[in-house]
Amino acid sequence: MRRALLCLAALSVSVPAWTADAWAADYIPRTENERAFAQILEEHQSYNERLQEVAAPLFKANARLCPRTRRDIGMTVHTISDYQPSLQPFAEVLMGATDRLSVRTIRKDSPADNAGLRVGDKIIGINGAYMPGGFTVQRFFKVATQNAFKQDSTELKVMRGDKRMDIKVGPETICDYPANVFFNQKINGHTDGEQIIITSELMKTVPDDVNLALIIAHEMSHAIKGHQRKEKALELKADRMALVLMSNAGYDIDRAISYWRESSHPHAEYQTTSKTHPTIDERYENFRKEQARIEKLKAAGKTIRFN
Repeated sequence: MRRALLCLAALSVSVPAWTADAWAADYIPRTENERAFAQILEEHQSYNERLQEVAAPLFKANARLCPRTRRDIGMTVHTISDYQPSLQPFAEVLMGATDRLSVRTIRKDSPADNAGLRVGDKIIGINGAYMPGGFTVQRFFKVATQNAFKQDSTELKVMRGDKRMDIKVGPETICDYPANVFFNQKINGHTDGEQIIITSELMKTVPDDVNLALIIAHEMSHAIKGHQRKEKALELKADRMALVLMSNAGYDIDRAISYWRESSHPHAEYQTTSKTHPTIDERYENFRKEQARIEKLKAAGKTIRFN
């Protein structure tokens, strides 16, 4: 979240001194800058929620194929310290952030969602360990959850308003290549080997979730194989791997290929002469060949793995 909000640091605003508890119900942006920030924040939240929903099946269904995995319950947390000083008033008023750790997002049908956790819940304990406030709590939380989530069941102590609650949640194992939205006007998706980065412009221009899953799976494939350089052969391999990941996750790969073929490709004019990327026709033929292999394995009742 912090990285995505850096572009907003130039906004000079006056934020009402309202309590975090009242922000969701009562806050109405008044100045031009407040409205601009609120709109960008809403877009960011919407893009991130969609990205997490589309990526989750890929991460869950392919844990056995991923060299990096982690235990996860499907929620993100934040504190006021996660934001730049100039943005902290907005984070407090618009997102309810304080110096205590609280739930920022919950993925639908995740262990956290099924256990009854809610956005805004303050996390005050994990398996009996107290969670302090302040700027070090995120680091403390990461270490605490790494240990706690190894178990089949984890108990979270939360504050919801004035009420203390104990909530038990069962973590699941997923691929450890987090997908994040980065606000940028370029249509792009890439990976640094540790996370998958999708630009806001790409999210805006790809309305179909199956095609978005193909993009995520392609970058996920690069991360799984540790591809450090761009080569035509590696791009084609990542395309083939992406179809395996999608098929395992229950996505319709025939629809994905057809939609991809019919879509506009922003870099198509460079691909006929590119030394690092295959042409549209080469990729399409590659997709169809891998689809045929996957369908043959499915018909035979065999496990679908990378070729």
